[in-house]
Amino acid sequence: MSNNILVIDPSVAGISGDMLLSASIDLGANEESTIQTILSIKNYFTGCKKLEVNFSNVIKNGFRAKKINMEIEETTINHNVTTLTRNFNECLSSITISSKAREFAENSFRKLIDVESFIHGVKNEDVHLHETASIDTFVDIIGTAFAMDNLKLFDINEIITTPVAIGRGDIKFSHGNFTAPSPAVLELAKENQLLIKGGPSNYEAATPTGIAMLAALTNKSQESYPVIKPNLIGIGAGTYSAKEFPNILRIIIGEKSKLIQEQIVMLETNIDDITGEELAYAIDKINAEGALDVSVLPIYGKKGRPAYILRVITNHNMKEYISNLIMQETGTLGIRIIPTSRYIQNREIINVNIEIKNNIEKLDIKVVKSESGDIISFKPEFEQMKKLALGYSMNFRELNQDIRNQVKKLFSS
Repeated sequence: MSNNILVIDPSVAGISGDMLLSASIDLGANEESTIQTILSIKNYFTGCKKLEVNFSNVIKNGFRAKKINMEIEETTINHNVTTLTRNFNECLSSITISSKAREFAENSFRKLIDVESFIHGVKNEDVHLHETASIDTFVDIIGTAFAMDNLKLFDINEIITTPVAIGRGDIKFSHGNFTAPSPAVLELAKENQLLIKGGPSNYEAATPTGIAMLAALTNKSQESYPVIKPNLIGIGAGTYSAKEFPNILRIIIGEKSKLIQEQIVMLETNIDDITGEELAYAIDKINAEGALDVSVLPIYGKKGRPAYILRVITNHNMKEYISNLIMQETGTLGIRIIPTSRYIQNREIINVNIEIKNNIEKLDIKVVKSESGDIISFKPEFEQMKKLALGYSMNFRELNQDIRNQVKKLFSS
């Protein structure tokens, strides 16, 4: 079993630090050693008089999940960032984890401090912490670092997250009432390019600690799962309970398909007031400007009028430019934007020498390969063949067949 991808799925009910920790235990991390590591944190926080931890199996809306249970008594919560950082680093140094796990923990904590500094407009050392200064924040970060290190998850190069559900409605915290997401969650999502989405209910689905840990852990945020063969699944439960959805976080490790996945955008518009010649020109212009694909579907529009659906596939960074081009060339007043993804075969362009009437010509061949690297199919570049057919006054179909026969011999030799 070769696990080479980790997917974190907070799209159902968001993410918090305790949910990520619980999901790691459910995935198979050593529960006893993780608890012992967590309990040692108490030694580095003088304000903590009691820390008891265990994990239990719970049911959330009919779904089994693992949940951490903590009993904490803190006489004082140290709001001083300098002292907290020193305590955190001393605690981190006292446990045996890999350098990658240590880096994850340090980055998670640093992201929390940095975002608080930014949103309140003060220097890091002047940040006045509230909720994040409690020991349960350090339980989440250090406990997760240890549990994931126990699973060797930090050795996985590709760690992906789906969009984070952030909740909705009013939330209450130390600075008063606010609407979800909190300023810290929104800023962390922006700075780390994490996709977010509303819902699923009126509560704080994503916490600053959870988002900071997610940002420190993942290297890609995308709208859907990649092509993956799941091998292990861990499910962590949150505290909040609702009738309409299970409050769970899923993490999946498995084998990624060698198919290439691309995040793309599909642009669509309905057109009923354009001639065939004008539409053909628009298609050529859009293709020439870098669209990945352009197609036209005949339809019947309002009052039975013949019309077209113009559908263009392009990259995310080209969607605005291509949309403006479509409007300019077709006169349409609106365009539907449909973010999606596609899977493509591994392919490359190979330049080969071809003999035509005793002359050697260079020709580009698009080669499609399997996951193992074997050649599945190939296709000579059409425009180059068209030019050769005209230059040599040859029948295109005969030239195409001759070229394909020569290429087959090259690949089989």
